[in-house]
Amino acid sequence: MRTLLDIFGYIILLFGTLLGAMSGSLILIVVSIVGGLLLLALSHLIGIAENVQARLLDLPPTLNTVRAVVQGAAAVRVEAEDIELYPAADAKYELIELDDEQYMRTKAFRHYLAVMDSRYTFSLPNRPSITLHCAYDYDRGIELFALDGQSFVMLKAIGVEAVRDNGVIRLYARSGEDDEGEV
Repeated sequence: MRTLLDIFGYIILLFGTLLGAMSGSLILIVVSIVGGLLLLALSHLIGIAENVQARLLDLPPTLNTVRAVVQGAAAVRVEAEDIELYPAADAKYELIELDDEQYMRTKAFRHYLAVMDSRYTFSLPNRPSITLHCAYDYDRGIELFALDGQSFVMLKAIGVEAVRDNGVIRLYARSGEDDEGEV
């Protein structure tokens, strides 16, 4: 629906204005501009209403929303005490937050990662090996998903916690006490 409104809004705006200019009709130009902008504004309002509805109903984010969050996240320096990140010197990654969970690209843990088909095995130091299945799109609570050729892992799932500190993301081992109350 929104796509059609956008298309017709631009068509009316462009062709109506051109026809009005070619015929010398000021009324056609004004009607085309107002009508085209009205359709574009209506499309934008529908998008806002869809986002509000999704938040009120507590729906998971759409693929476009996840993509926008990933693309909008800034890459910052990442440090870890007991994990050697890839690349070792000045590693920069995005910390993605979706549905109150923290995700990071699996590439950061390349030194401790084995991939076979869609199974990713993380063997981080001082933690048991964890094998996760990679989903091809995001869904609430998913531990590992792929998007646009990149894979993202929920840090909690591999026993890691991230804290933002003065423009740096610091990774720490999660203590087992944090998971006791969760189901």
